[in-house]
Amino acid sequence: MTSKIITLQIDAEMNEKLDRITEELDLSKSWVVKQAIKQYLERYDEILSDIRISTIEEGKTHKKLLKEYGI
Repeated sequence: MTSKIITLQIDAEMNEKLDRITEELDLSKSWVVKQAIKQYLERYDEILSDIRISTIEEGKTHKKLLKEYGI
């Protein structure tokens, strides 16, 4: 799998937290951000799977379930 470079902006408070974490763990910001995105995407996949199952089992609309999950 080839890597891609992305750019993002974060507020000062989030940057300070990221600095503290990376310093304490002796890891790069890039590694920590990649792990955070990876975990988020895995969790999002789980949520979407739950939504699909609930939609079928409970007859709820996809839109209603997204609202229940706060998406």
